[in-house]
This record gives sequence, C-alpha cells and structure tokens, in this order.
Amino acid sequence: MSGISVFGEQRGAALVDFDHDGRVDVAVSQNSAATKLYANRSAKRGLRVELKGATSNPDAIGAQVRVVYPGDRKGPVRTIQAGSGYWSQDAAAPVLGLRERPQALWIRWPGGKEQTVPVKDGEWNIRITFEK
Repeated sequence: MSGISVFGEQRGAALVDFDHDGRVDVAVSQNSAATKLYANRSAKRGLRVELKGATSNPDAIGAQVRVVYPGDRKGPVRTIQAGSGYWSQDAAAPVLGLRERPQALWIRWPGGKEQTVPVKDGEWNIRITFEK
C-alpha cells in the first residue's frame, strides 16, 4: 500500500524529485481532471543524481548509476530510461536511497565508459558531465 489515494480515473504516474530536496515525489495524471503532485516531506533524503550526457544523448538515457559505500560495497543499479509507464516518464535525475554515508557514485555511461566519482560528506545533489 502506497498511502496515496487518488479519486477519479488515473492515466499515468511518474516519480520525480520535483522540488530538488533529495526526496522522491509522485505526479499522477487523470482523465479529464487536473494532474496531482504529491510532495514527499517525510522520507529520509537520498542522493539526487543529475547526469549530462553527450550531445547526441544529453539526458544520458541508458546510463547506469549506483552508490559505492566504504569497503567497496555497492548499492543497487539504477538505469536512466525514457518512458516508464502509460504516457509517463520518471525523471532523468534519479534519487538513490542511502543506507549509510556514500563514498562514491559509480556510473556506466551509454557506450560502456565507466566512471567513479567521489561523494563529499553531506552532499545530496550531485551533477556529473560525460567527458570523452
């Protein structure tokens, strides 16, 4: 159970950190009614990742990201994708849940290039640009 009730006829839902606070919000569209935005105010803050891809793929669609913890332990892989439901698309900037303080962020860019970027203590919004 999600804890969200939307009355009416829904057509799609998307996950997005709408207010850039490191918490996943939910946008729900409805047939013949206003779109609803549910702002997440209570969840633990995660690591918001913004990737800037190559000119031919500026949203880095197909990139994979994961948190790296001390001791080279890794969190689950998240893939940046276009289209994630019926007329819906999650944000290209995912929020990665954190079980402890992250050490780095691992990225596999479209085309296969891998990169590991350190995460500063207390950093919750990280922007990384693809470099050839």
